[in-house]
Amino acid sequence: MANLLNIISGYLEILRSVPLFTIETFMYALIGGVLPAVFWLWFWMHESNDHHEPKDIIFLSFIVGMIGVFVVYPLQKISCSLFNLTDGNLHSIYVWAIIEEAVKFGGAWVIALRLKTVYDHPIDSFIYMMSVALGFAAMENTLFLLTPLFNGDMVASVLTGTARFMGASLLHVAASGVFSVFIGYSFYKGKLSRGSWALVGLIVAGIIHTIFNYIIVISDEQNMFIAFSFVWISIILLILSLEKVKKIKQF
Repeated sequence: MANLLNIISGYLEILRSVPLFTIETFMYALIGGVLPAVFWLWFWMHESNDHHEPKDIIFLSFIVGMIGVFVVYPLQKISCSLFNLTDGNLHSIYVWAIIEEAVKFGGAWVIALRLKTVYDHPIDSFIYMMSVALGFAAMENTLFLLTPLFNGDMVASVLTGTARFMGASLLHVAASGVFSVFIGYSFYKGKLSRGSWALVGLIVAGIIHTIFNYIIVISDEQNMFIAFSFVWISIILLILSLEKVKKIKQF
């Protein structure tokens, strides 16, 4: 999400520049942002239909993910000051990616992962992390759709929505999903070991997120194809890894 800082920081400026801001416009953006994420949520829930996690916890995880976008933004602004980051720089992209993945994990941990009553199987880590990730993607997509909708450019809105449905939304699933695999593998291990696995998962998730964002930053048509291919390959590897997580047993 290399452009999140610019999108949100320019949000109020956009509102000031638009003569008529209507609830209808915002609702179009919200629907366009949320519906694709809900579709992927439904799809991935069926990927783990052996277990039936509480629907209210999944819904709450999704909402917390949406709120997480507004937590990430000030943290990214603070990181710019602390580390003298420059927009588009590889270092800054990685730091911002780590912040995103950490916030999403924090949301999943607060809502579910710290509770043995709802997090009682290794694969559950994926369900809750994925729910938060897709909530995050839904709000992020909504913010990206607002600009072309404000400008009355429906074609750009459709293209933006399609691109984020196929790429950016799945990026969040891939990054947070891989993170959840590390958490799932450590389900039956001690507290120190679980912390170590989680740290490695955060680093790997940040790398996946950074690669996609960096390719987008230097994007042309060929690079866009590479970025989307990278995400789909990551998704395939994620699905294979999840099959192994499902088979983890306590000995």
